[in-house]
Amino acid sequence: MREDEKTISRSSFLGSLGTLGLLGSLPFLASACKEPKAKPTIYDGNSEDSIIDNILTRRSIRKYTDQDIPQEVLDTILKCGIFAPSAVNSQPWELRVIQNPKIIAEISKRHTDYLRIEKKEIKDPENHSINYHAPVLIIIAKAIKGTGTLPTLLDCGLLLQNIMLAAHANNLGSCPLGGIVPFLNLDNNSDLLHLFNIPSDYEIAITLALGYPDENPQAPIRYTDKVKYIR
Repeated sequence: MREDEKTISRSSFLGSLGTLGLLGSLPFLASACKEPKAKPTIYDGNSEDSIIDNILTRRSIRKYTDQDIPQEVLDTILKCGIFAPSAVNSQPWELRVIQNPKIIAEISKRHTDYLRIEKKEIKDPENHSINYHAPVLIIIAKAIKGTGTLPTLLDCGLLLQNIMLAAHANNLGSCPLGGIVPFLNLDNNSDLLHLFNIPSDYEIAITLALGYPDENPQAPIRYTDKVKYIR
């Protein structure tokens, strides 16, 4: 990050984006991107094999290339996301797909300042990235009250899982980012939520890093003894 980006004021930052600063980063509105170099995975088995393999091989990725994601791929992934089930089909979510590097850099800078105030560890303060330098940051907001007492947070979790599995099916990596959620919901970051056009009766539920992976982590141990059959 350049020094002038580190010291830019909030008002200057928001003003520099202009009216279309956000809209250009939303799904279905961005211009076409370069074709990816990654080759698609081809399965010899049936659709059941491919679905199960997709679930079992997805990993959280914390290292990404700078390769752009084609718009049609993003559209497919987001379509899979909003086809997730929700209680009485309430769809109590709002999604924002942030591709503008200035916005991501601003959030990262604010998060660095927040961690310093809270006296929390920052592994690389000069290169801190809230989404591991992925080219895309997806923000999922949930209705605060929902429809009555419906489990809106669970609905957003189902949406998130659809997005991550669809991303993996398209040879993309992802990583859910829950640690920055309380920070983004702070009152002094309301200007960002306003910039993202998130309604006042919504709050951030979860965020997600998305991009082409630059690592291939192995699966950690899964504890099968946590599954019990009651017959």
